[in-house]
Amino acid sequence: MKKNSFKLGTYAAMLVAGISVLALGGCEDEQPAPKVPTTTEKICANNWEIASMPIEPALDLGGGIKLTDYMQMMQDCEKDNYLKFSDVSGKKSYVTFEGLLKCDPADPDTAMGVWGLSADEKIIDLDGDKFKLILIDDNNMHVRVDSFLQNSSMTLKFKKK
Repeated sequence: MKKNSFKLGTYAAMLVAGISVLALGGCEDEQPAPKVPTTTEKICANNWEIASMPIEPALDLGGGIKLTDYMQMMQDCEKDNYLKFSDVSGKKSYVTFEGLLKCDPADPDTAMGVWGLSADEKIIDLDGDKFKLILIDDNNMHVRVDSFLQNSSMTLKFKKK
């Protein structure tokens, strides 16, 4: 009997040792999950320049002329402007930068504004003007204003500068 209890104790000890080795061997330093940026962080991460401003449905300008993208009405000196958003300790502001082309040489190089984001992160407020946030990713930000003109909506499609 002694012989059998010795074998049983030895096997039990070996089993405990084997489980311990496997358990400890599987404990590598786990990498933390990558931090997913918030909507505010995505908005503040880039300089944003306007890529297009499609209007849906197109505006009827008369004489069979339809305006499908508001950028067709903009001067080149307006098209190269860009925005930079910031959020410092909860104070949200943005700067509009004049691009290389200025419409009026007397225009300031920058203009400041304030912005906000609704609690559900679906509405962005720029100086009191509200836009629906349609898309925000590393390279694009799309916001839309409904009831633009003639019951059309206009989407401002920004791209990373």
